[in-house]
Amino acid sequence: MGGGATRILSIVFPLAADSVRFTSGFGDPRDGGKRSHKGQDLFCPRWTPILAAVNGTVDWIATARPKKGKGYELLLRGDDGNLYFYAHLNNDDPGTLDNAAPPTYAYARGLKNGDRVAAGSIIGYVGDSGDAEQSGPHLHFEIHIAKWGNAIDPAPSLRRALERRHAG
Repeated sequence: MGGGATRILSIVFPLAADSVRFTSGFGDPRDGGKRSHKGQDLFCPRWTPILAAVNGTVDWIATARPKKGKGYELLLRGDDGNLYFYAHLNNDDPGTLDNAAPPTYAYARGLKNGDRVAAGSIIGYVGDSGDAEQSGPHLHFEIHIAKWGNAIDPAPSLRRALERRHAG
């Protein structure tokens, strides 16, 4: 699929908040046009719980504090065969903006690589790690169809997931 083609997947909205501002659209240029934005940025308060969008397996999380300039991220391999990427998880110790928190403040308690998660379960917490310090706390969310590098715009799926939440 790829190339940003419109496709709507049945997912759970990946935040435990309804008041979310979508910005930094799919395909927007980054780094002076050297790359493009492969997801949507969902701005909301720091520490907002991040939810698994689908049933699946945690494919990758950081097990140590990232190097300077890098952030806490999570890759969820969905049972639907797609990949869900979450970035800018929390990197601040509680009550601070120190950028020095260990992974225990980025991810759900006890979460580790290879864990099975259910759609809607808490997998992490919103922050501003990595290159998001200047823009503020938000979740960067991507969907890749079948394999990494086959990104689609997640906005239609995210909007549909919010509609279902509000209807339910």
